[in-house]
Amino acid sequence: MWLVEDIIVIKWGMGMNKKFFCALVALALCLSLCTGVALSSEYPKTVTDSAGREVTIQMPVERIIILNTDGAEAVRLLGAADKVVGVTDSITKKSYYFPEFQDREVIGTWKEFDYERIGEIAMEDSDTIVPNIIVIAYTYTDRPYGVFAVEEGLAPFENIAALGLDFYKQETLKDEITELGAILEREEAAQDYCNWCEEKEEAVEGVVEGLEPPKVYIQGSDTGGLGALGTYGEGSALNDLCRIAGGDNIAKDLAEYPKVDWEWVIDQNPDVIVKIKSVKELGWSDTYELEEVIDEITGRPGAENISAVKNDRVYVCYWGMHFGADSVVGLTYWARLFHPSVDLDPEEVYREYLERMGLEYPKGRIFVYPAV
Repeated sequence: MWLVEDIIVIKWGMGMNKKFFCALVALALCLSLCTGVALSSEYPKTVTDSAGREVTIQMPVERIIILNTDGAEAVRLLGAADKVVGVTDSITKKSYYFPEFQDREVIGTWKEFDYERIGEIAMEDSDTIVPNIIVIAYTYTDRPYGVFAVEEGLAPFENIAALGLDFYKQETLKDEITELGAILEREEAAQDYCNWCEEKEEAVEGVVEGLEPPKVYIQGSDTGGLGALGTYGEGSALNDLCRIAGGDNIAKDLAEYPKVDWEWVIDQNPDVIVKIKSVKELGWSDTYELEEVIDEITGRPGAENISAVKNDRVYVCYWGMHFGADSVVGLTYWARLFHPSVDLDPEEVYREYLERMGLEYPKGRIFVYPAV
């Protein structure tokens, strides 16, 4: 498709007459209106990221540096993996999700970044930086790996746009995918994913509507001992996931990431306990480690008085399917955990998601234990 600028170049290069030139301009206008192609550049353009920051994109994005796995999932899902030039080691460690990122430049860990190296990558052996590069970070305002800290770290370098996009909260996921799709000019892929995700969310909401929500305790980190157990409160991704899946999070009125005492959990008497656990692979191949986790929880002092323990409703869930573009998989699993009678197939949802990522569903892997 020729644009007006192309035709002007042809005019001056070929010395065409005025009448012919005007006819070509009219033709270009007509074709542009029919196809939706813009006659002038849309750049620079300003977007508002999830941290509320206005970010100017100077030109089409050709290079991306990603600082977390949730951002990596989103970029890969939109078919822009070839644009990635830098990643953190947390991304390379998930080789099953990101096989093509294994040879990308590593610019730090998930919480500490080498800004000098980012600058070197952006310069590409030049003295200046072409502004076709973006850095995707979390939105956190008070953490060293949040976009505000990243912006400060990139301050010595010009023309590197930092974007705060989380991709780990079900409430904002589709909006962020849509925005990234517009930034990367992958609008169709973004819309296709959002339609699929919404379909799966609506399926969950439809089957749990009107059902009595069980009281749920979400067990996070336990490295602080029984007096400082990590869980998820108001504003956290897992609090939202629990609510949408038809559960009643016992920590919903607490801080976003609170520490609670085991005695407090006993007093709350949850109907379901969900332990979120990470693993280097895609799920587990056997149940030995998972049985140990269940035994540790059910063997705690006073655990025998908790409804979830009495009724064998203590579960271990694979961390990775609860955050990022695949969080709808975790959502579907949780709906089954909370309401075993509902007609949902979380395994099929995971299979469909992996197909969207161009990956095969791994046979024999365990994502929830005991099985639902």
